[in-house]
Amino acid sequence: MAKIIDYGRFAERLARKESRWGLLEEFQREWGYVDPGGEPQVTREGEAPGFVLEEAGPLPAALVEWWDSPVNSFAFRPRLYWTHSAWPPAGTDTADDPPGDEIRVVMSEYQYVNQWGYLASEAGHDDPKVMVNTGAGWVEQSRSISEFFLQLAMERLPAHFGWGLRVARKTVEDDPEIVERLRATHREMGFLPWQEMGTDSLSYGGPDVIVRHGRGPGADYAIVVQARTRAALTATLESLGITWAEEDVDPPSEIPATPEDLPPAAFTAGDSDDRGRWTVATTDAPRVPAEVPAPARDLPGRTVAASDGEVVVAGDAAGGVHAWTAEGARLGQWPLHRAPVTAIVCLPQEETHRIFSGDAHGVVRTWTTGPDGGRRTPFDRRGTPVTALAEGDLETGGALAAAWADGLVRLWSRPTGDRADLRLGTGIEALALDPSGTLHVTTANGTFVLELDQDLLWPARDLRLRLREIDWRSLRTNRGRAEEIPRLIAELASDDEAAAQAAVKELYGLMVSKRGARSAAAAAVPFLVERMLIPDNRARNTLLLLIADLAVGQGPAREAVRAVVPDLEHFRRDPHPSLRWAAEELVRICAED
Repeated sequence: MAKIIDYGRFAERLARKESRWGLLEEFQREWGYVDPGGEPQVTREGEAPGFVLEEAGPLPAALVEWWDSPVNSFAFRPRLYWTHSAWPPAGTDTADDPPGDEIRVVMSEYQYVNQWGYLASEAGHDDPKVMVNTGAGWVEQSRSISEFFLQLAMERLPAHFGWGLRVARKTVEDDPEIVERLRATHREMGFLPWQEMGTDSLSYGGPDVIVRHGRGPGADYAIVVQARTRAALTATLESLGITWAEEDVDPPSEIPATPEDLPPAAFTAGDSDDRGRWTVATTDAPRVPAEVPAPARDLPGRTVAASDGEVVVAGDAAGGVHAWTAEGARLGQWPLHRAPVTAIVCLPQEETHRIFSGDAHGVVRTWTTGPDGGRRTPFDRRGTPVTALAEGDLETGGALAAAWADGLVRLWSRPTGDRADLRLGTGIEALALDPSGTLHVTTANGTFVLELDQDLLWPARDLRLRLREIDWRSLRTNRGRAEEIPRLIAELASDDEAAAQAAVKELYGLMVSKRGARSAAAAAVPFLVERMLIPDNRARNTLLLLIADLAVGQGPAREAVRAVVPDLEHFRRDPHPSLRWAAEELVRICAED
């Protein structure tokens, strides 16, 4: 965040915005939000299966665009927002409609106290204003739907990605000059006051900072300062004459992952990684020249091209992807990326062809040449350009490989979604996967052949297949059906210690409660123990405590844990104190009458 952005001039940006979603994308990027990759967690099709737009009557174009937009951070990270979406737009359930009209709700505050929606009489407008219910009835919240979603992002994202400090109401009551100093040193950002839970909050901007003045009776804090940097937060507090203690400062909870720091890729025959996942078979494999298939040769701005023999695909410098039949008939073109396309690969399916494309922003997307091929679906994302993509059929099934500019190569098992991160080094220009289980890595210095050990590459792959044999939808957790349990159990095998620990924490929240473990727990216990017995598991200390706490109370989960105590008792003699203590807790809990 080297460039300072003056949010005191945000009203000017708001007034001259050139597209509905361009300013939203800019704002999100400025605060550090990045496309997370993977499937959207919330989609309009998922919210209302079978709902057909053509049969729904008039709907604002901006609302449909927002749902389908690749910059819709709510769809990919809804927990950043703590709101509930409504699709299709529905009637109100917490307040009367305005006189002579009706509200069509598009979003609700997390406790359903407030709802936001447009007037039914304006349903045919492209981008109608948004209303919100307050104690005084329905009032205008935003001048348009697109402005509302921009304002909602502004209200939510800085709390996760920025530095913050909240000033109590009494502090401002004792020193009302704070508000005067705010008005003198910062400028309004151009939005209407935010009406949620009675806050009546007005937003002011300054260099790298947003300051909210909560004027309503529901505002928990009179002043909330959120800054892109620690220095901007300090400067703002000093300009407002606010004293604070270090413990009052809230640091960012969302910190973007940093790229790898790897040397150029270089191999010697017989080299292998420390886990035996790959071994260098040869360092002088012939380099296969890259040929541009005929239909793509005349594409303006072409950056990459590939073919599976039946379909030709290509990417361009504007982020577009294109597809033709091998005979040259155009199948379509889609603006799937927001950066130059740097890698592309195509693989046949039964009736369509699946395409994976990567770009200069580090995003890998997947799409198909079928009727729904234009949907912009992220597959993965890292903060450095994609340099190569490859696909192939191995003994374990289909596989995909991607290389990024920082030297990391990621391989996925397509049947299960398992992935492996290989830190091979920078300068990788091309990848190829052979059915024999080899990965060809091409750099400026030649092509190297790595033999892959697929069992070591994806150690959780067999586990995922066995997890699929259980009907998790019929089992319960603290938050409903247990569909998330298999994914979290598999993540316990992650190379990333933070990811493994996060999986334990989420499993704890799903299965442990004061009323005893949920029904999913008994089915999960054998898999948790299996993960516990893997020596290089990165979360064994907290995982063993989770298993112990599943034995609290009575029921199938307790019996499942008591049955595996003999397999875990040896941790009472482990060299690590945290594991010894967790094992003692396990034995103590299971011995209770």
